[in-house]
Amino acid sequence: MIAVARETGVYQRLVEADVASTGLEASAYELVIACLVDEHLSDLRPLYGEAWRLTKDKGLFVLVGYHPHFIMAFGVPTHFDSASGEPIAIETHVHLLSEHATAALDAGWTLAEMKERVIDDTWVALKPNWERYRGHPVSFAFVWRKG
Repeated sequence: MIAVARETGVYQRLVEADVASTGLEASAYELVIACLVDEHLSDLRPLYGEAWRLTKDKGLFVLVGYHPHFIMAFGVPTHFDSASGEPIAIETHVHLLSEHATAALDAGWTLAEMKERVIDDTWVALKPNWERYRGHPVSFAFVWRKG
């Protein structure tokens, strides 16, 4: 994914790091974004803590993920092939929205906005084989404010 991102030429810098301990400069960013990562973490607290550490006062942390309902009802197996061609599956964890709220509030965040999305006509137009999921929650987005 880093190689593909690098090829776009839109990024000043790309860094591969642990989301719980990035090694990036503290309080340096007005906006921190994490997308489709929370379900691969057994504990959400380190993610919210590291985002807090990275974000400037009054900055925002945006987290977008698969809705826990979707994961529980249908599963979202994440898999890829290694460089040697070996199939690898990444473990998926269900985190209720209340777990996100607790982890974020404990880290000091204030909820600024939250959205949920269901499978609708737009989704089905993009992914016709998802017709069977129509009406089910598929994703969420939190916007958290520091300070």
